[in-house]
Amino acid sequence: MSEILRVDYRMLSPYVRYVHEVELPAGSRLPKRHIYDYEFIYVLKGSGTIWIEERSYAIRSGDLVHIRPHLVNEMLIADEAPMLCFAVHFDYVFLGEGLEFSPYSVYLGRKTEGAESTGESWLGNRPTVVLAEMEIPEKMQPLAAQQFYEVFRELRHCFEESRTDAPLRLKTLLLQLIGLIHSELMSKEGVRIGHSHADLVLDAITYMEAHFTERISSGLLAKRAALTPKYFGTIFRQATGQSVADYLLRLRMEDAKRLLRLRKYSVQEIAEIIGIGDLYYFSKLFKRVEGIPPKRYADSISWLERGNE
Repeated sequence: MSEILRVDYRMLSPYVRYVHEVELPAGSRLPKRHIYDYEFIYVLKGSGTIWIEERSYAIRSGDLVHIRPHLVNEMLIADEAPMLCFAVHFDYVFLGEGLEFSPYSVYLGRKTEGAESTGESWLGNRPTVVLAEMEIPEKMQPLAAQQFYEVFRELRHCFEESRTDAPLRLKTLLLQLIGLIHSELMSKEGVRIGHSHADLVLDAITYMEAHFTERISSGLLAKRAALTPKYFGTIFRQATGQSVADYLLRLRMEDAKRLLRLRKYSVQEIAEIIGIGDLYYFSKLFKRVEGIPPKRYADSISWLERGNE
């Protein structure tokens, strides 16, 4: 089983490996195959059925399919009409040259039963990088169909061009696509739309936003919801992709940055205002989240403002 690595939005740096637009004949069947990176399939016209492991989904025009690495999948196209779709192979971060592979030799023209058939068994050990803050379903039908189509169309055009900036443009477009998916799946607070406990989690977030300068624990929020701390913590992570502690830290650090930009308070005063108190611990947390100490952040803001005067 491959190693699983979790990345949040700060670490997200997608790498597009292959993009194409393909028409699949009516009644055709794509045989079982393994893929070793992620794949988005966006259906433009036609219909059919896709199997991912033991799960099957009816798909039609406007559907987005998201296939994770190392899963067996196959597709059957309906008899009535061909299926036209975009397909994008990618990783959420570039894993390095040692784990890179050519989609032309691994995927194209192969009735793949697995990497072992081409002597590339190492592909089965490629790590799987997952998004920590959003779980994309295997099949969804986006509401913003035109925006999705335009991004996929630009991905195809960019991939087919030979410009030297193509990798950068592909990365930008895939980030735009992930942003569109986030808008379809998550509320502005970062809670999964349609989650069975969305209202409960939103209530907890509202309380955290109003009281983040105070001492807040998962136990306190669980008590407000009449749940055990363990169960509440599980629900919160499922709905937001983050722990209560991480969400609370983000709220505090965003307010700390706001106060630093005002240049009215010392770093010690800000640490106390946002409810952390201890200067050393606050500085350590701020650097972990922002990459620089709070004093340097404030200095950089001052320098940028002077440069714009």
